[in-house]
Amino acid sequence: MSEKIWSKLIRLIQKAGGEAIPYHPTLVEILQTLITEEQAKFLHVFRKPILTIDQIKQKTDLDDNELEKMLNDLMYEGFITALPNENTGIMEYHLNPFIGTYAGIFERTFYRGGTSEKDKKIAHLYEKLFNDLKQVVQKNYDTFVSEFKNQKPGTRIVPIEEYVDVKQQTVLPFEEVTKIVEKYDVYGVGTCYCRHKQKLVGDPCKMDAPGGDCLLLGKHGKFLIEHDFAKPISKDKALKMLKEAEENGYVHTTFHDMDDPEYNEFSICSCCKCCCGTLELYHRGLAPINTLTSYLAKVNEENCIGCGTCVEKCPMEAIGLEDTLAVVNEERCIGCGVCAHHCPEEAMNLNRTGLRTVFIPPPRVDV
Repeated sequence: MSEKIWSKLIRLIQKAGGEAIPYHPTLVEILQTLITEEQAKFLHVFRKPILTIDQIKQKTDLDDNELEKMLNDLMYEGFITALPNENTGIMEYHLNPFIGTYAGIFERTFYRGGTSEKDKKIAHLYEKLFNDLKQVVQKNYDTFVSEFKNQKPGTRIVPIEEYVDVKQQTVLPFEEVTKIVEKYDVYGVGTCYCRHKQKLVGDPCKMDAPGGDCLLLGKHGKFLIEHDFAKPISKDKALKMLKEAEENGYVHTTFHDMDDPEYNEFSICSCCKCCCGTLELYHRGLAPINTLTSYLAKVNEENCIGCGTCVEKCPMEAIGLEDTLAVVNEERCIGCGVCAHHCPEEAMNLNRTGLRTVFIPPPRVDV
């Protein structure tokens, strides 16, 4: 019976996130490390991923005090999010996916920056899971790439604002990081879960640069602050944090409600090639790059001296040198502006393309 409890919970979590993560024994071990069997059994009420408190009460025998404690404990462990419905204001309880930008169990596990033996165990379990899944993807490469292509992009790249021509009337608010921040009145900062997981498994960030923690916005930021996943900060501090991330060569990525860029942002991730969940899993050979962007790097050949700074800094390895000139592979460029920001000769520019999708299948790697 115990095995069925955990396997059923995995199916419900997969359904909640619309995830392509297949069943794996390591998932069971991760869940068993985080919650009790009693809590796992309770989560079976989420046959629908979103429920009101009245709907939950209809599915459980717990009294009000027991139910409140159960929900609070599971919110603390990162399995449930409680947010008011935007139309009715009624509080709704969401079952979180395994990996879901701000909302996933993976992310919530590392937001607090813990270094206990339990934290280290979970980090190593996720590392094992990712390595095993990489082998599955690589051995069934064509099948997975076909599936990846059917998925909508769930993120949007925000370029370094210094290189956005704000005089163009076509520039949209989501293309300027300060305008995104100014839309909200609640700001939280959580430990970069990607970088922290890498540190816990003994593979710390290669850039060895500070900052890059997760900026959490609006009602989502409020929930995460209230449940000790994040600390509140001011708007000025949020903007300063993003500027420092740019100086360190991090890429700004926005995450959105429903994993749909047509909805409001709830987080701005500023991360690096070696740690970022999106970039690192791509370079590992596990997942594609599937994002929206509005810009493309262009080389000013008159200014370029072929120093190679842009080649070194580009998180997508989209720039090479030919005859001592930088050359951009446009199919790989995500328009982040890192190359332009760090070019000592001001020989890189960002040209606006209009909103476009960048899809790059994971590289083939040895397994």
